[in-house]
Amino acid sequence: MRKSDRDILDVFVKNRKEGVRMLFDRYYRPLVLYAGSLIDDDTMAEDLVQEFFVRLWEDDYLKHIEEKALSSYLFSSVRNSCYTYTHKKDVLRRRVDYTAIDVAADTATVLNQEIVDRVTTVIARMPEQTRKVVDCVLMRDMKYQDAANELQVSLNTVKTLLRNGMRILREELKGDEELILLLILSKSLGD
Repeated sequence: MRKSDRDILDVFVKNRKEGVRMLFDRYYRPLVLYAGSLIDDDTMAEDLVQEFFVRLWEDDYLKHIEEKALSSYLFSSVRNSCYTYTHKKDVLRRRVDYTAIDVAADTATVLNQEIVDRVTTVIARMPEQTRKVVDCVLMRDMKYQDAANELQVSLNTVKTLLRNGMRILREELKGDEELILLLILSKSLGD
């Protein structure tokens, strides 16, 4: 059973190591997927989120944060890390409106059926293996290794097919990329 944000923050104040572990268990994957959607580099997305968790471990950022602000704080911080990374690299930057993608978790929980239908229609049109991976990881909230085991493919295949699926979603929902984020957040943060 997943712990609530309040439970995580309470544990963090008493035992930082356990609190960060609980926070990691709940938010790591959604944050990596979010970062990956912003910078289109899954490996760097994982690195940026891991660095963020190290900063949380080392500093007292969460000691005085309110429960309702936790998810917004986490996603905003990762967005800012992605923004900084993108501008530091200074390679042919893709123009991304980060403010349009800034969606708080409370907004994500109010997904309406029309949005879910649009995203699931795009997923249904994906190649079979890609669709299965996207279904396992995004829709059923499985860990990458668990999805690989269930589909009897390698971990790298899962990562590649998920990246392909996210690319298809971005292309098909061009201009409505926040729908992808809303879907990810609603599946990952919903209890």
